[in-house]
Amino acid sequence: MTGTPALRPQSALQRRLRAAFTVRLGLKATAVFIALVLWFVINAKEPQLQLVPVRFTPVLDSTLVLRDPVPPVQAIVAGSPKELIKLTSNLPRIHRQITADSPDTLVIDLRPDDVTLPDGVDAVVRDVQPRSVTLRFESTWSRKVPVRSQIDVATIGYPGPVSLRFDPESVEVTGPRHIVVGVSSVRTVKTTISFPDSLPHLIDIDTIGLNPAIHVRPAQVKAQLSLTPPHG
Repeated sequence: MTGTPALRPQSALQRRLRAAFTVRLGLKATAVFIALVLWFVINAKEPQLQLVPVRFTPVLDSTLVLRDPVPPVQAIVAGSPKELIKLTSNLPRIHRQITADSPDTLVIDLRPDDVTLPDGVDAVVRDVQPRSVTLRFESTWSRKVPVRSQIDVATIGYPGPVSLRFDPESVEVTGPRHIVVGVSSVRTVKTTISFPDSLPHLIDIDTIGLNPAIHVRPAQVKAQLSLTPPHG
């Protein structure tokens, strides 16, 4: 008696493979779609790390002038992709106040706490690169300061008050920044001018009392005397 031959192992395997790709395709496609949606949802909420450029804006005192551009700074930020993408158009910032007494070469240490994220961004700054930046300032600086009088006015026959006016009323002092910043005014040399005298007098600026590294321009000012007009 001849029986039905048994299925070969290879034929059974082929049938299972064929069924995997042909049976219940709609149900399987739905399962794959749900798995992809879950993958995107999980990855959209799971924190990720991203290297983000940072706007480093030192707030300089008016006496400071940078010699070189501010070096680039980056931050490692942890957050969801939805939050991190907000940083592409609105960068984090570092503000640092730089005072007038800072040296010409200043090394600033940076920490993650120094980085300010934009409003509405739910993320955390993990690190800053580099950990320090070097700022170099111009060593020579100029500023204008007022001229103070050391002139004695000798009035002859004029009891009323006499006004003294300088032209120019301020001069430019130039020198090392840390010295110039301490110069609030300059004085004329001590001298006496008699009144009435309608001619302007050239008066030297007293540079003996200044630091030798300070240069004054102009070195002289015109002094003009006139009667003070009565009030009312």
